Amino acid sequence: MAELLLTDLIDIDLLQKIQDEFSKYTGMAALTTDADGNPLTKGSEFTDFCMKYTRHSELGYKRCVLSDKNAALRALKSGKPVVYVCHAGLADFASPIMLGDRLVGCFLGGQVRISSVIDKKVLEETAEELGIEYKSYYQAMKRINTVRKKDLEKSAKFLGIVAGVLSEMAYQNYVAIEKYRNLEKAARSQSHFLMSLSSELHENMSEWIAALEEIIRNGNVDSVMDVIDTMLANGSATYSIIGDIVDYMKCSDGNIALYESEYSIHDVIQAVEAATLEQASKRKITITHRIAEDVPGLLLGAGGRIEQILVKLVSGAVFLKEDICGESEIVICVSAKKDSYAHILNIEVYDKSMCLSTEEIEKMDDFFSGRRLLIKDRKDKNGFELSIVNLFVRQMHGKISVMSNETEGMRFIVELPQLEVSAN
Repeated sequence: MAELLLTDLIDIDLLQKIQDEFSKYTGMAALTTDADGNPLTKGSEFTDFCMKYTRHSELGYKRCVLSDKNAALRALKSGKPVVYVCHAGLADFASPIMLGDRLVGCFLGGQVRISSVIDKKVLEETAEELGIEYKSYYQAMKRINTVRKKDLEKSAKFLGIVAGVLSEMAYQNYVAIEKYRNLEKAARSQSHFLMSLSSELHENMSEWIAALEEIIRNGNVDSVMDVIDTMLANGSATYSIIGDIVDYMKCSDGNIALYESEYSIHDVIQAVEAATLEQASKRKITITHRIAEDVPGLLLGAGGRIEQILVKLVSGAVFLKEDICGESEIVICVSAKKDSYAHILNIEVYDKSMCLSTEEIEKMDDFFSGRRLLIKDRKDKNGFELSIVNLFVRQMHGKISVMSNETEGMRFIVELPQLEVSAN
């Protein structure tokens, strides 16, 4: 948001048209500036006093810009249009154009007199300071319209309404730009990941083939078997990542179906423990579960998809403990609550010994929400899997989140609406 300018959010021709129509309607001059007081549009109905003399002077122009900026800041502080007297003695008003709580521009209007009396002494001093010939300056001042202060305040109020509409327009355009940027970023991230994976596959295959050729030449059968075992392990991991990418693309396009049937959450949890046992054991992690009594014995839903979600969450929890030594426990806790005709299945995967930093939680939230897809290589596949989990959960009309604190540790929380299957 800090990088965006008013002209990035609202077409300058539209600003000019609104400003011109305002001047025709009120008979007053108008100008649109950026947050620093620099003009963005051409002045509408500007007087000779301002354009031909005051702003034509180098010092006068600097004072005008500073005066406009100060007026905008005053309006921002007060939260409404302000009426003021500029450095050259004319009555003006300012209405801020906002993007959220940030000033991005200002509508200025006025260049009128609210008194028919001209202070000749002050005007002569101003002309001398700005290097302007006094008599011409005085005649230009006399030609300026005189209006009642009440009418000036009405015009300021009207311009404030216009500025409010433009502020809302600027914000909506900002939201649209951010959505486009996120989509563009996601597309680039996916493309980058696929290219990186393709390059890595090519590189791995080249290394494996070269190693096999060397070992076969040396006739070492045991070494050949070791290389084949390594190839199989790496190939399985790579195959899993490719499968995740295919699932992600299908989910993103809405081309992946849910297969719902009767299932037992007990069976699902046992399958998850079996699938992650080897990975957890290598890091001295025990996986246990607790299923509350209020969880129905049989449910109708995508049990296979839930198993897939939990495997990825448990694997993610194991992955986070890569650099942590010592034995620990990851618990899968399941409970349910009745909600209308369905049950809300609450599944938590937590580790009391793990506490995530605020930055790590924000990063996970970005993956879960789909705001982040920055995958550089296979080492980042854990984050990519979280994005897939998010898509799976959303596909089942559920919710997913992550929480962490020093007391309760780290936990993934999944909420899924499921139907109970009657025992009859």
